[in-house]
Amino acid sequence: MHRFFNGLVIFVVASLPVSAQIPADLSLEALPFTAATPLGVRHAGDGSNRLFVMEREGTVRIYQPGVGLLASPFLDIESEVDPFFEGGFLGLAFHPDFANNGYFYVSYTRSGTGGDALETIVERYEVSAGDPNDADESSAVEIFTLGQPAGNHNGGDIHFGPDGFLYLGLGDGGYDLGSSQNLDDLLGKMLRIDPCTTATCAQPYTVPASNPFVGVSGRDEIWSSGWRNPYRWSFDRLTGDMLVGDVGEDSSEEVSFEAAGSVGGLNYGWACREGSIAGPIGCSGNFVEPILEYPHTQGNCSITGGYRYRGCIPGLRGTYIYADFCTAKIYFGTEDTPGNWSFVEWDDLGGSVFGFGEDEAGELYLLQGDSVQRFESPSTCLTNEIFADGFESGNTSAWSASTP
Repeated sequence: MHRFFNGLVIFVVASLPVSAQIPADLSLEALPFTAATPLGVRHAGDGSNRLFVMEREGTVRIYQPGVGLLASPFLDIESEVDPFFEGGFLGLAFHPDFANNGYFYVSYTRSGTGGDALETIVERYEVSAGDPNDADESSAVEIFTLGQPAGNHNGGDIHFGPDGFLYLGLGDGGYDLGSSQNLDDLLGKMLRIDPCTTATCAQPYTVPASNPFVGVSGRDEIWSSGWRNPYRWSFDRLTGDMLVGDVGEDSSEEVSFEAAGSVGGLNYGWACREGSIAGPIGCSGNFVEPILEYPHTQGNCSITGGYRYRGCIPGLRGTYIYADFCTAKIYFGTEDTPGNWSFVEWDDLGGSVFGFGEDEAGELYLLQGDSVQRFESPSTCLTNEIFADGFESGNTSAWSASTP
């Protein structure tokens, strides 16, 4: 369900509905390792329960429950990555059939050419044949390249959708207020492509025939428009809905929603709109309103989008968890009735929140400083390190009948 601009602007910090019962003992527990500016956590969907931690400078580390942080990186492309300003290693997505084909995709920025400050790169890699914990760095296939005129508003988060296609969120390029509304420009857009999944790629990607601008005016890769900087976004693993934290400018931070099964082509408003208020350029249209937004007060300045929680904590299920980058305030968004959301502040961590991630069981992780922290509620589900042998995945093969 989408709500469209009606001229009314209200900022409300509402209470959670009585149906939501956030456990009193809900906490964040740091995993037993440190990471160098972790921006995201992903899982491979292969039953291994491994966590793949993205470090901004260009490495991916593996945390194996029951083992710990592996000594050697899964991937190290620091020599390729340029972390200038808001750049760096920004996205990681495992192919839906990774368990069989070993393909995964990365998104990062490298030094620009021809006057561009940076370039956004999407590459495909393959896991080494003899070691599932080591990527074959020689297998790189460049899938997508786009010049970035500035070092900010790069976007860069990537995910495979429930349709099996790869989605890439791109910011507006940092200075051109018209790019997000220009359908001949890929900046300020959500892209949807079908990347090569053969050993030898005749072309790096194709465009799904069902993309909304195929055969009409506009770049075929575009799925939706009107984004300022969709730095962190996700698909709801249960419903397939898309939830996007789009970074605002001077006044408002927003969470936007797109229902699973959408045919695409939606316009989320920037720079005609900033959230549900007027944007810096005067234009009108049929813009999708955000489902959640909060103002730049008390130090808030930049949203870090998260995930709709689908793990084992009953009172938290269905809650969209996100944060403000600048204050590290953690927010819980709840759909009170279909299409109508409210939110509350759960905690104020201080510092910055770089990103979120989820594991194969749907448990949620927050990345801050040099730590990866997991949401836990000991009274409602067991997610601590005692059960790091695979209990969370339902794998009982490592259980022992011995008495501790």
